[in-house]
Amino acid sequence: MRSHIPKELQELPQWVCAGVDKVPMNPRTGAKASPTDRATWATFNEAVSTGYQNIGFVLSTSDPYTIIDLDDPFKRGRSNTIIKEGDQDYGEALKIAERHSKLINYFESYTELSQSGAGAHIIVKGSIPHGVRRDKVEVYSTERYMICTGNVVKPLAIFERQELLDQLYKEMGEDRYEATLHQTDSVIGDEAIFAMAAGAVNADKFNTLCQGLWEGAYESQSEADLALLAIFAFYTKDNEQVRRLFRMSALGKRDKAIKNDRYLDYALKRIRGNELPPVDLSQLVLEPPTEEVLEEPKQLPARTDTPKLAKKSDFSFPPGLVGEVAEYIFSSSYRPVKEIALAAAIGLVAGITGRSYNISGTGLNQYLVLLARTGAGKEGAATGIDALIAAVRETVPMADQFIGPGSFASGQALIRILDTQACFISILGEFGLTLQQLCDPRANSNQLVLKKVLLDLYSKSGWNKVLRSSVYSDSDKNTRIVQAPNITILGESTPEAFFDGLDQSHIIEGLIPRFMIIEYAGKRPPKNPNAFHPPGEGLVRRLADVITVALNTSQNFTCSPVGLTAEAITISDTFDVFCDNQINSAGLDAEMQLWNRAHLKALKLAGLLAVGCNPHAPVVTEAEMLWAVEFVRRDVGIILNRFQSGEIGVGDHRQEADIRTAIEDYLVFTTQQKYQYKVPKRILDLEIIPYTYLRRRLRLRSSFKNDRRGTNLALQMVLEELVKAGILQQIPPMQVRSEYSIESPLYILGEAW
Repeated sequence: MRSHIPKELQELPQWVCAGVDKVPMNPRTGAKASPTDRATWATFNEAVSTGYQNIGFVLSTSDPYTIIDLDDPFKRGRSNTIIKEGDQDYGEALKIAERHSKLINYFESYTELSQSGAGAHIIVKGSIPHGVRRDKVEVYSTERYMICTGNVVKPLAIFERQELLDQLYKEMGEDRYEATLHQTDSVIGDEAIFAMAAGAVNADKFNTLCQGLWEGAYESQSEADLALLAIFAFYTKDNEQVRRLFRMSALGKRDKAIKNDRYLDYALKRIRGNELPPVDLSQLVLEPPTEEVLEEPKQLPARTDTPKLAKKSDFSFPPGLVGEVAEYIFSSSYRPVKEIALAAAIGLVAGITGRSYNISGTGLNQYLVLLARTGAGKEGAATGIDALIAAVRETVPMADQFIGPGSFASGQALIRILDTQACFISILGEFGLTLQQLCDPRANSNQLVLKKVLLDLYSKSGWNKVLRSSVYSDSDKNTRIVQAPNITILGESTPEAFFDGLDQSHIIEGLIPRFMIIEYAGKRPPKNPNAFHPPGEGLVRRLADVITVALNTSQNFTCSPVGLTAEAITISDTFDVFCDNQINSAGLDAEMQLWNRAHLKALKLAGLLAVGCNPHAPVVTEAEMLWAVEFVRRDVGIILNRFQSGEIGVGDHRQEADIRTAIEDYLVFTTQQKYQYKVPKRILDLEIIPYTYLRRRLRLRSSFKNDRRGTNLALQMVLEELVKAGILQQIPPMQVRSEYSIESPLYILGEAW
């Protein structure tokens, strides 16, 4: 592994060797080496040839390197015992591990594991005035040596990171802790403070420190002193009271703590420097919530290196049969929503015609996901489709064969359905959960086969393509060859269920990019007094005509091509180049996959619109191609915008997005909605966000529920990061108690919100 150590380090004669005890040795003489004596160093090859267990690189003022040493966060002080889950300091160890991970990602330079495999070394170019050490992080530019393993974490070059080093040094240096001490009279008695601390969640830590039992938990008594002083300072602003309480403890009996206030004041300045300043709460009155306005979906940012389309299509129902079906479903729905009606219309027409027509060698089947909140009227899609099929059934009894099952037990079951029904639409409820199960690494064999079949079917819908047969030990499960299998899926889900747990890997593997996302983000629409009216005769006649054509082509084993006008070809080609440029300049693999399918999706959708306009001689026109292209761009934008805002994926970005959403909702909640989250009456009308609300709202979100740190600790850590970044501001606990008599944390929006 040593061969992986960067060549630029290997070429410098700044190497020593070491045994198990890690004492640096001169590779040439076997005597002890010194990080300040260049005469005791040697070349890389000389250090390796000694046969010592370890080799190390010495940092010098003559080289440009700085080493960030991340020590094992689960190793306890000098005792080297391991902190385990359930231990008092396990939460703090997890927090340190999280910081270490962020440092590795922020510095983005050559990184290797330490000798133990539990720590890490980041090597960058840059320098700091002198070495600093804090929270299992050590940073050095000179007069130190680092054991190099070549056990690479990030196989990168060594990059210049001076600005980041300056920032890290400033954060780790002690100057940031300094604060002027101001004497404030006590408002709580000594006994009351002891009682509160002894009954708090960190009572074990408090009681242990009061007894003076610090060895094994802290690297020095000074660190233990600082921890106990911080607890007392949390409950009182009276610095004299903090000194008095500390001196009552076993830790406070040392001479340096008793003889004068210098030692304790130094610690108090650091503690007070980290405390939250008081917050002016006089302006935090909520304005009455305004009516929500349904905005157009956000457009993807334009890139200067990509061709622009001729013009932009507005969000509206398309021309032809698809638009007519959408108009009917919208007007007859109990709670009418355009997005729901449109998804149902595209799905129904594709389910009927997908196998009878080809465009660019592929059928017209569609994979659709309809996203809307619970109660928004998603059931209107299935109700409208059922009403149309029932009306057509009177003249075309075989119309029902284009409606498929509402669930698939396995991939084999789906293929057997295609043996007899080669073209249909299936409306699948709770589809967000289904997709999560299919994309889960722990998916069972039936789910894995179903995912594989869905991947294959999307690209096997062309008339000259076939889905091959499968043979199993149980002959009843055998499947036959299916020519041009065309399945259209209309999956229904809430945005939360669909995007929860969705990760970049799920998109990269290809199933999600095959689906077009149609989302309704508005409020629950009012009841429709004209709901459930029957479709008009003209619509029924045109739909019956398309179904008849589809039945005839199926019986005659024929398939009609869909043509394109010259204008439509130009738009299609332009969009194809646009997609290529998006792929080539994509910053994420997921973005590449989404744009990789975009042009094909637009072609298939445009072909479907053309069939709806003229099922006997379909030709895609300029208007239809423009509508399809813009629709697909919106589809891709729905997922990409969520990636960019952190609503998709894992880790702090996703958790931050969930917190932001919860806070945005809270600020427009009615009083009754806040009551449901048990918000104290004293802050109902203020722009103050209680921690108790955030915990109740977010504890079941997958980003927190599945966090290995535990829901509460993960939430607290992300909130701390948001406060540090100025996105939120925490009201000081003493101010919360004195003004609102509330014990749990309260937050307001920060300047960086």
